[in-house]
Amino acid sequence: MAIKNVVIPLEDAYLEAAAKERGISRTKLVRVVMQKVIREDLVPQLLDDDDLTEPLQPRYRRFRNSA
Repeated sequence: MAIKNVVIPLEDAYLEAAAKERGISRTKLVRVVMQKVIREDLVPQLLDDDDLTEPLQPRYRRFRNSA
């Protein structure tokens, strides 16, 4: 399965400054960074088990705990 679009919230001012420093557009900067993350398999290094400990909310209302 291919994921075509991913939304990552980034600080606009930081992104603008980083792109201007390198002399490229913000879109190109984000594209290059995402290619590097994917090519070098950096996801396991960026995320550890503590980042994934959010409790999952049951999908259906009937399975949710009544509080």
